[in-house]
Parts: sequence; C-alpha cells; structure tokens
Amino acid sequence: MIDSPAQRALEALEQAAERDERLSTYYTFQRTLLQELDKAKANLSASLELADEEALEARLAQGLPLIGFAQLPIEEKAFAELVAQIAEILLEYDPDLTSAALPETPSACYALAEQRFEKNQANAEGKGAQAQPSLAEMAVDLALRPYLEWAAEQTLRHVEQEGWKRPYCPVCAGAPDFAALQTEAGARHLVCSRCNSEWLYPRVKCPFCGNADHAKLYYYPSDDQVYRLYVCQACNRYLKTIDLREVEADVLLPVERITTVAMDAAARSEGYT
Repeated sequence: MIDSPAQRALEALEQAAERDERLSTYYTFQRTLLQELDKAKANLSASLELADEEALEARLAQGLPLIGFAQLPIEEKAFAELVAQIAEILLEYDPDLTSAALPETPSACYALAEQRFEKNQANAEGKGAQAQPSLAEMAVDLALRPYLEWAAEQTLRHVEQEGWKRPYCPVCAGAPDFAALQTEAGARHLVCSRCNSEWLYPRVKCPFCGNADHAKLYYYPSDDQVYRLYVCQACNRYLKTIDLREVEADVLLPVERITTVAMDAAARSEGYT
C-alpha cells in the first residue's frame, strides 16, 4: 500500500484517538471527513490553467493570490453531492448545528461556493468579524478544500518565500490557522486554513492585525516545549504553533491543526478568537 499523506493522516488521527479516549468521537468525525475530502481530491483529473511565469510574478508583487475561483475545476453536480455528504457528516457529529437548508440546485451550490471563496479571502477589503456560518456554508467551505489543496500543490512552487511575507496565503488568500517554527533557524511558516499552503512570515508580528509591538505579543509554551500558543493583545487573536526544532519525527501540519484542539479550547476560554 502506498504511504500517502492522506493515509498517514488517517493513521495519525487513529493514534490520537487511542491516546485520548475523551476525544475519540471528535477524531472519528475528523477521520470520516478526511476520507470524504481525500476521495473527492483523488477524483480531480483536470489541468490547472495558470498564467505565464512573468504574470504570476506580477500578481505576487501586487499582493494578489495566484489562483481565483474560476480556475478551480468544479463540476456543479459532483460538487453539490460532496456538499450534501459533508453536511450529513457534520450533522451526525453535531445534531445541534444550525440546520439551514442546503442550496436546492447544483448551480445554487456553485454560486454559494463562489461567494464563500471570496468572503473567506483574508485580503478582502473591509474584512471584519464574521457571523457563525450556517450548516450549508460550513459544508461548502469544507467541500472547497480538496480543490484548493489540489491547486496549491501545483502553484506554491511559483512563490518566492522571501518576497511574499504577507499575512494571507499566496495561493488562495486564505487566513492562517496554524504555524510552524522551522528546524534550521526557527523561521516561522504560516499554514493556510483553506489550502494548507505554507509561507514565510516574521515571527514577531501578528498575522491578523500586523501588530509588531513586543509588549502586546505573547506566547505560552507547552510543558514539553513542542507547542506554543501565540496571542496578540492588540486584536485578541491567537495562533497555534509547533516548534519543529523540538520534534524528532516527521509531522503533518494539517493533522497537528486537528490534534491540538485542546489549545483552541484554552485560548477561547481566555477570550481569544
């Protein structure tokens, strides 16, 4: 059997469930979701239409992401079916979720996906606090992931890391929701919440509000020094981080995002978002 990242992720989540039985239901939910999304990604066979190298460099220089919604190979019927499957998984895990009706037609589902793609871009003008998404919006956001990951795998190589250093993803303009301190010099790479791309960003600077005042930036290390919870007193946001210098084994950052759920709970209990 090929040891694919998806298979490794499934095994890591299974091991996490064995370590902490209190979260076994949560990890089972995440494994079911990952299997569905990975299956959808495996079925993508289109080619990504990209501009030439010079045009891509120009986009990055202007702070524009490399891909737009129209470049994603979304077939409306298949996408709507994926959204329905994900909604079912979400409701099975949490029956109390807002049960807003899903879009009635594949074209309506596609239109909602375009809307959510644009709304969730971290570089959008006037972007502020967003309301809790409905079931339909959550399902659509998740259904977009395999398409965005597929696109990121083909485009991230065009990003010159030292030249970007912006607080949003160079591929899809998504916001970061995890970070890693690299093994060589401890440089910080942010991880996109939408497509899992990684990009270089200054360590002493909040990626959500740009605050670089040392007096308003803190981090709380885990007992084993592997994890850090960075918080910003200027915008009240937090960012989970793994210090790869303290880890011997290879890690999958998208899995670490899931298995550090206790850090999310701790941050939110203190009023951070």
